[in-house]
Amino acid sequence: MAQIDLGKLKFTWKGTWSTTSAYEVDDVVFYNGSSYICIVDAANTTDSPEQNTTNWTVMQRGINYVGTWSSSTSYYRGDVVLYNSTAYIMDSDSVSPLSGTNYTPGTTASTNHWKVLSTGTAGTYAAPGDLEYRGNAGSNLALNIGTLGSSLIVENDPKESFVAGTTAVYEQVQLPGATPATDGKSAYLFNSDHPTPESVTYTVTVAGGKFVINGTSQLALTLKTGSTYTFDVSDATNATHVLAFNARSAATSPTFDFETGAVANGVTRSGTPGQAGATVTWVVPHLGQLVYEYYCTQHSGMGAAITWTSSTKIVGRLLHSDSHPTIDLTRGNHYTFTFPTATGMTYSIKDQANHSKAGTNGRITAGVTPDFVAGGSISFVPSDATPHAIIRDEGLSADEINITLNSMFFKPKWSGAQSRKQDEPRDLSDTAYNDPSYNVFANHDINNYTESILPLPGYLKNSGRGFRYGTTSVGYRQGGIITRTRYTMWGNMLHNGSNGYYYGGGVGAGTSAINTADYRPWGSNWRTPKIWFEALAGNSDYAHFLTGVDGNDLGYLNAAGEPQVTKPRLKQVHKGSYYAYHLYENGIVTFAGYGGYGSFGNGVTRDAHQEYACVFHDESGTRLTGSNYPKIKQMETSNAHTGDHGAQSYYSQYMIDTDGFLYTMGYNGYGQLGNNTTSSNYYFKRIPKASFNNADIIYVHTSGYYYTSTYAIDSTGKLWGWGRNNYGQLGLGNTTDQTTPQEITNVAGSQLLGKKVVHLQANQDDDDQGKCWVLTDEGKLYFFGYLENYGYSTGYYDSSNTTSQTMPQLLTNSSTLWNSNDQKVVYFVTNNNRYSTLYIITDGGTTGATQKLYATGDNAYAQQGTATSTSSNVSSSTQGTGINNWFGKELQFRDLGQDWNDQSNQNIVNESFGNWDSFQTGGSNAGKMVIGKIVKIMPKGYSGENANRVVLIDEYGQLFAAGYWNYQMFPNTELDNESNMRSGPADNSTDQVYSDSFYPVNQFPGKVVDYCHVGPTNSENAWHVLTDAGVLYVGGDSSWSQNGFYYGGYHGFWRYQWNLGGNT
Repeated sequence: MAQIDLGKLKFTWKGTWSTTSAYEVDDVVFYNGSSYICIVDAANTTDSPEQNTTNWTVMQRGINYVGTWSSSTSYYRGDVVLYNSTAYIMDSDSVSPLSGTNYTPGTTASTNHWKVLSTGTAGTYAAPGDLEYRGNAGSNLALNIGTLGSSLIVENDPKESFVAGTTAVYEQVQLPGATPATDGKSAYLFNSDHPTPESVTYTVTVAGGKFVINGTSQLALTLKTGSTYTFDVSDATNATHVLAFNARSAATSPTFDFETGAVANGVTRSGTPGQAGATVTWVVPHLGQLVYEYYCTQHSGMGAAITWTSSTKIVGRLLHSDSHPTIDLTRGNHYTFTFPTATGMTYSIKDQANHSKAGTNGRITAGVTPDFVAGGSISFVPSDATPHAIIRDEGLSADEINITLNSMFFKPKWSGAQSRKQDEPRDLSDTAYNDPSYNVFANHDINNYTESILPLPGYLKNSGRGFRYGTTSVGYRQGGIITRTRYTMWGNMLHNGSNGYYYGGGVGAGTSAINTADYRPWGSNWRTPKIWFEALAGNSDYAHFLTGVDGNDLGYLNAAGEPQVTKPRLKQVHKGSYYAYHLYENGIVTFAGYGGYGSFGNGVTRDAHQEYACVFHDESGTRLTGSNYPKIKQMETSNAHTGDHGAQSYYSQYMIDTDGFLYTMGYNGYGQLGNNTTSSNYYFKRIPKASFNNADIIYVHTSGYYYTSTYAIDSTGKLWGWGRNNYGQLGLGNTTDQTTPQEITNVAGSQLLGKKVVHLQANQDDDDQGKCWVLTDEGKLYFFGYLENYGYSTGYYDSSNTTSQTMPQLLTNSSTLWNSNDQKVVYFVTNNNRYSTLYIITDGGTTGATQKLYATGDNAYAQQGTATSTSSNVSSSTQGTGINNWFGKELQFRDLGQDWNDQSNQNIVNESFGNWDSFQTGGSNAGKMVIGKIVKIMPKGYSGENANRVVLIDEYGQLFAAGYWNYQMFPNTELDNESNMRSGPADNSTDQVYSDSFYPVNQFPGKVVDYCHVGPTNSENAWHVLTDAGVLYVGGDSSWSQNGFYYGGYHGFWRYQWNLGGNT
C-alpha cells in the first residue's frame, strides 16, 4: 500500500476497510463514503470504523447513500436516505448511531439530526425533463415537460376555496346537542350549482305501522335540495301520526329536527293530520353532507331514509363541537356571497381580530359592497390592506366563517408550443385522456352515466359498464379518429349524386367532390354556430356554452373576457355510414351528412356538407333559444351499432340534456320516438318528464336499424322501453309495439319488478329480431326478446325452443358461474348482430380474485374465447355439459409457447393455457405471462355472420385477441410461415384462422390506449390501435382504403402516416 510521508506525519493508505485485515496506527481506510485513520492498533474485527471509535477516528467525512429510510437501521453522520420523496443527510454526532421512530426524518425530534438535501414529489415524474415547483399549499408539485417549442411562462395560482368571479351561497343551520342552543348555529357555504328545483306532491297514508307514500310502504324518497315537496296527510289513517323530517351528520350521529331552533327550517304545516286539507310542505334546505330522514314524532320505525341531490358544498361544520370553518380567498380577486333573508339576521364581513360578535363593531367597509345585508348579496374585493376577516350574523351572533386572505401565488406553465397537426391523435399530455367521455374513435361511448345509481369499481372508471353500441366500429368500410377539434376519416366516401351525400357521411368536408374511396385523411369542417359566437362575445343568454356539461368553466375566456379558443373541443362522434352527429365538450351538437330523417332537427330533411348546429324544441314544438337552449351531454343514434350499411336511411336520434330531458327525432315507423305516434318527426322534440314519472333520464339506448326498440334508464334506476316489440324485446310480457314509454321494471310477475337497472345492451340484425340484456345493481344479468335454436346466441336456455321471450329471465347458469361465490357482474358487452356472444366481468365475489371473466352465447368460430369446442355451437334440446357447454364458461388465455423450437403445424411447444386467475400470483401459470385486470372488451360481429372476433385490453395496455381473424394482428405464430394457428386446446387437430383462447398481441412500442374494429364482414376485417405515444397503428383488409392504405391488405400493424394529403 502507498505511504504518505508528510515529515513527522506518515499515513499508510490501506484502501477499503476489510473485516479480515489487521491495522496499525496511522493506517487510513475508506468506508461508506468517508476516510478513517487508525489511532490504536486494531486486529481483524467485525466492528466497522464508524462503530469502533476506540481504534478509529474520522479523517474526512463523506456522503454515503443507503437507500430508503428504515426505523430498524442504524445511521451515521454522512448517511443519505430517501423518505417521502425527500432526500435527507445525517448531520449529527450527538446521537450516533441514529435509529428508531423517534428520529424519523422530517419530524421535529429529528430536526437537529436529519437535514434536507432535496425535496421531491412521489409518482408525478412521468418523462425526462419534468420539473418541480412549490405549490400554493406549501407542497411540491410536478410540471410535466412541455411539448416541442414551448416556453415557460408564469400565471396566477390563487389560493381560494371557491373560484373568483363566482357566487358562494351562505346558509345557516341549527346543529343538535348544543348547550345553549345558540352555540349550535353553523354556517354553510355552497357553490351556486343548485339542482333545478321541482314541485312535487305525495299522498301519505299509514298501514302496518309504517308511512305509505304514493302506495309504497316506507318509500325511499329521492329529493332535490331547494325544491318544494307537499305531503298530503289528510287520509284518516294519519290521525295519530305526525310526519316530520330530520337530519344527521352520519348514520349513527344525533338527529336534529327541521322544526326546532330559530333558523328558518322550510317546514310548513296546514290543518290537522287525518282531516281534510291537511298537508306538510317542506322546502328542502341546501345542507351538505347530511343524512335526511322522514319519521313520525309519535311512533318509532315508521319512516325511511331520504336520498337527495344538492349543490356542491364549499365548507361547513357538521357537529356543534367542531370548530367554525375557514375559507381561503386571494387579495385583489372579486368574490360574491349570497345570504338568506330571515327575521333578525344581518350579515356583514368583519375584522377577524378586532370585532364584536353582535352589532356593527368591526365591520369592514373598504372593498365590501354593501357593507351589510339582511338578505341578498355582498361583493368582496379584499386588498393588501384588508385584515383577515370573518363572516358573521350580527343579529343572532352565533354562526361564523373565518376568512384567511392570501397574496396572489404564481406557478409556472408551458406556453407557445409548436402545434401538432390538428388532425393527429391527441397526445397523452392532453388531460382529456383522463376523461373517458372524450372518445378516441367514433361510436366508442361507454356507459359511465349510471354511477349515481351504483358506483363503478375504480379500475373501470375509464371503461364504464360496457360500450354503448357493443360492437366498436366506425362505419361501413371506413376508418377515422377523433382529433382535438374535429373528426378525421378515410376510406369509403362514395358520393351519391342523386341525394347529395357521402357514404362516409359526417366527414363534412365542405365539398361534394369526394366520389370514391380515399386513403388520405379528410377532416370535418363546422359552420360556426351563432350561439358559439354570442357565447364568446359575452351574451349572457348563451353563457352556459362557456362551461362543460358538468358546469365547470372550460377556460374559453380569460379574466379580461378575451377569447382563448376559436372552437370547443370535440368529445364524441356518433355516426352511421351516411351521416354523423358531433358532440362538443360544452354541449353543442352538430350534424353532417345525409339528412333524410331530420338532419339537424329543424324540420327539414336537407343534406349537410359541413357540420351544422342542431336545434331543439320543447314538448309543444316551440324552439328553445337563449338560456333555454339545451346543453347536450349524451346521445345515441340507431345506426351506429354494427358498421353496416343496411337500412341506414331509416335512422332515429336521441339526446339527453344536462337537465335530464330526452329529445328524439327521425324515423318512427314502430313508435321508437316515444311521442305517441308512428309518424316520422324531423324536429328534435322533448319528451315530457311526466312520461317517466317526472324523473330525469340518465341513459338512453336503442336496438339499432329501423326496427328500433328504445330504452331509457331514469335517475332512480327504473328502466323504460318503447318502440318495436314483435318478439317481446321490451320485456313487458307482450309482443305489442309501444309508442310511449312503458316501465319495464314495474311489470307484475317480472323478474325485474322493483329492481334498479345500471346497464343494458339491445340489438337486432336488420332482420326484425330484437334482443335485450339488462344488468341490475345486484350484479345480475337478464334477457328478453328473440330466441332461436333454444337460445344459444342469448345465454338463456329455452327448452321449449320458442321464438319469443317476452318477460326478463336470468341468464342460464348464472348461479354456478358469474353469480357464484357472491360474484356480481360489473361489466358486460355483446357484439351487435343476430349471432350474439356476451362477455362478462365480475367483481370476483368471495373467490379471492379481483375479477373473473366469462362468456356465453354464440361460439361458431371460437369467439367466446373460453376454449370451448366450436362444435358445441349447434341447435340442441339439451344444454350439454363440460367443454361442450355453450351456456357460459370462464375466458381462457394462452401464451403461444416457445419460439426457438421447430414449431411446425399443430406443434406450438410448451404452450401454457388457463383462465385469468391461473396467470396471477399463486396461480398454476404464475410467472409465465403477465395479464393485468381486463378493463375493456371489444367484440365485433357483422349482419348475418357468426364468424366473429373479439379483443381485450388490460390495465397495462396489453392487447389480447380471440375468435375468427381472416386478417391477423399476430400472423405466423408457428414456423410453418402460414397465416393461421392451432386454434387451442378444444379444437387442436388442424390449423385454423381462429383461436379459442385469448392470445397476446404485443406488436408495437408503448401501451394500448384504445382499439377500434374496422371493416364490415369477416373477410374484410381490419383494425386501428392508438398507443400512449399518440401513435395510430392500422392493419388488416384495405378494401375501400378503410385501413388507410392506398392498396393491399396487411397482417400485423403499420404506423399510420398523416402527411398523405386530403384536406388536413
